[in-house]
Amino acid sequence: MGFPKSMAIAMSGVALAVGAATPASAAQQRQQLQHDPVATTSSAAAAGGDGGGVGDAGTVPDTGTASDPLVTSPAPQGDETAAAMQSYLRDLAAKKKFTGSALVVRRGEVLVRFAAGEADEEKHIPVRPDTVFRIASDTKQFTAMLVLKLRDRGLLRLDDQVCPYLVPAYIKACPKAWRPITIREILTHTSGIPDIQGMSDFFPNLSKPTTTQEIIRGFVHKPLDFKPGTSWKYSSSGYILAGAIIEAVAHKPYGTVLHEEITGPLNLQHTGYSTGNPPDGYAKGYFKLGSPAPPINGSQAFAATGVYSNADDMVRWDRSFGAYLVAPPATVKEAFTPQAPCPSSGCLDLPSSGYAFGWLVDRLRGHRYLYHPGIIWGYQTSNAYLPDDDIAVVVLSNVEDTDANSVAGHLAMMALGLR
Repeated sequence: MGFPKSMAIAMSGVALAVGAATPASAAQQRQQLQHDPVATTSSAAAAGGDGGGVGDAGTVPDTGTASDPLVTSPAPQGDETAAAMQSYLRDLAAKKKFTGSALVVRRGEVLVRFAAGEADEEKHIPVRPDTVFRIASDTKQFTAMLVLKLRDRGLLRLDDQVCPYLVPAYIKACPKAWRPITIREILTHTSGIPDIQGMSDFFPNLSKPTTTQEIIRGFVHKPLDFKPGTSWKYSSSGYILAGAIIEAVAHKPYGTVLHEEITGPLNLQHTGYSTGNPPDGYAKGYFKLGSPAPPINGSQAFAATGVYSNADDMVRWDRSFGAYLVAPPATVKEAFTPQAPCPSSGCLDLPSSGYAFGWLVDRLRGHRYLYHPGIIWGYQTSNAYLPDDDIAVVVLSNVEDTDANSVAGHLAMMALGLR
């Protein structure tokens, strides 16, 4: 399976402008949630660097307490790996091959925190290290974990059939072909439901507001690509259904559940979901430098590709798995365990042996490497985590023709001392 340039695989970008408001207080967040229950927005405070090729290998902004296991510190002065990463990213930026932000943390030390280019070319707003991006299909990591957490609370089972959760709130009746499909299969791309992103009306409607019911109606009667459970093919449609199931069992909007279960407890202050746009100042998307992409309406992306975040929060998210803050050890182990083998060419034609719950599974010179790509109108991202080495690598770009996966892989190899 190919990885089409215009396929909405992982929304990764939205950058906050210089002078953005400081993070909202808990009371302000609660008030905002009451006003828009599907938005969990909080503005990013300025956090070092001024864009345009800025590197800041200092501490990631402290969002916890002194006892927080996710607190970071700068790499030692003169660290060769940190210097090499800085030089690598500066070179890419100088050659116009990287616009965005990148962050690498190894065992709590910040090796590089880098930003380059413009978040808004028209207004000449630079990308900052704390800029927020749409993270596209890295959203799937959050949605899959929400399902696992709701399973842990006894609200659903992974091998439950999906239709009882969808009828009648989202679909009037269950298609015969869908009756055997399970929650596990929609999360692991083994359901056979065709991908909405490959349908002719997906991109023409991407800027228009919609409802989850309308999205599902667009593919509910499409023939399956294969018998459920017999093959693997990437499908954001399954994650649209997963979002609907989350809302059905939690009796709350997806964005509220995301905030209550993940972003609030983990103090991910710049991560959330909105049916419209991310917070003001987010990085505008570009197909290539000088070529703006159309805007994306969050309601079209929903639980498949609709979350926004920044590099700081994404690294904190990755490392929360190793600290067992997001879920207990058994659930974390399950989240990283392959549920389906990849095709011989790799899932999404990328290096990988299996697909876990929102993570591609691979190895870098024997080191366990979990990651997910992201690409959609104007954005390309890659979020990677090496759990046995406590290394997190996040690359977020608001220029679609950026090769974020290659950049992330190169940085991961450098963090391992292999380059």
